[in-house]
Amino acid sequence: MVETPGRVAEIDAIGGGNPVMHALMAEGDAAAILLPVGEHWRLLGIFTGVVFCLLVADLTIFHRNPRPVGWAAAAAGVAFWILLALGFNAFLHFFADRWLMAHPDQLVQAGRLTAEAAASDSLVDLAAHDASMDLTLQWLASYVIELSLSVDNLFVFVVVLRYFAVPASLQHRVLFWGILGAVVLRALFIGAGVAVLHRFEWVAGVFGAFLLLTGVKMLWPGGGDDMVDPSRTVGFRLMKLVLPLHREFSGSRFFSRVDDRLVATPLLGALVVIEFSDVVFAVDSVPAVLAITREPVIAFTSNIAAVLGLRAMYFLLANAVDRFHLLKPALGLVLAFVGFKMAWHWWRGSPLLPVSTSLGIVLGTVLLGIVVSLLVPPPTRAGAAEG
Repeated sequence: MVETPGRVAEIDAIGGGNPVMHALMAEGDAAAILLPVGEHWRLLGIFTGVVFCLLVADLTIFHRNPRPVGWAAAAAGVAFWILLALGFNAFLHFFADRWLMAHPDQLVQAGRLTAEAAASDSLVDLAAHDASMDLTLQWLASYVIELSLSVDNLFVFVVVLRYFAVPASLQHRVLFWGILGAVVLRALFIGAGVAVLHRFEWVAGVFGAFLLLTGVKMLWPGGGDDMVDPSRTVGFRLMKLVLPLHREFSGSRFFSRVDDRLVATPLLGALVVIEFSDVVFAVDSVPAVLAITREPVIAFTSNIAAVLGLRAMYFLLANAVDRFHLLKPALGLVLAFVGFKMAWHWWRGSPLLPVSTSLGIVLGTVLLGIVVSLLVPPPTRAGAAEG
């Protein structure tokens, strides 16, 4: 079988130049899905069910009575969600490995294995191990990108909750429903994004250019500032057209009655603004994840896993979010990198770098931004004004 130069480059990028994998890989459809949703709807259903049960338990058992979330509880929550995510990634690696070994036709369709090599159990096992490792790294890279972007977006949550003067004891309730809405929105965004990319390949170039421009904008001073005025957001204005906002809280309720008229409490105002802000966040984060993987199972589960830990991370970092002043430029570099990577893949027909290298670049850039932020104090307002 004759291989095109672009396909040879793609095999080298995926297999890391391994001559054995080079011999195993076929022409195939490079855009084929290794874990089709139609074959793995039960896995997605179980994952969604577990997520729902964890959220319900969090609200009805661990936070039945409204109370402030302390630093220790928040730190434990962050550790729990991260360990749970890494545990699922390990399970996904084992699951994908076993499933691909049992379905070599999927490896052939994706160009991971020749039809001749599919007759050999040992070669099928080797190709399945390589593909499952690639999927595992895709999941981890997608998770790191989404989690990093979520940390940057904590600033918006701080502004919104302060604007509506939400008491510390009620902030968890607002963020709980905000995260639940985010899970639904991300599922819709990712499903639509994957479908569009597989139907119209040129959209990958558009997504790549958008991410590249967004990343470059975040590198300029003030270019990526999220100076949010909740009263001017679309969500807040639409809510006020439907319900008047009452400035007094009514316990933990989102609605109240004043003079026999249904009104929105500040809790509902904060929730609506947070939900609409998540739509804006998804415009960046979903294409960034799709720049790493076209696998809907990988994109959905990694995105949701990162979003689930956002509440605990808020309570852990809310009072120190301003210290991470160099995280935004670091995220700008990450978005620019994945955008260029996505555009390159669309233009040249082959990956720019192996997934393992991309993961190292993303993780190293984010960690560098965090560490340098902690070592170098942010400029004072007076200093910034003089500059």
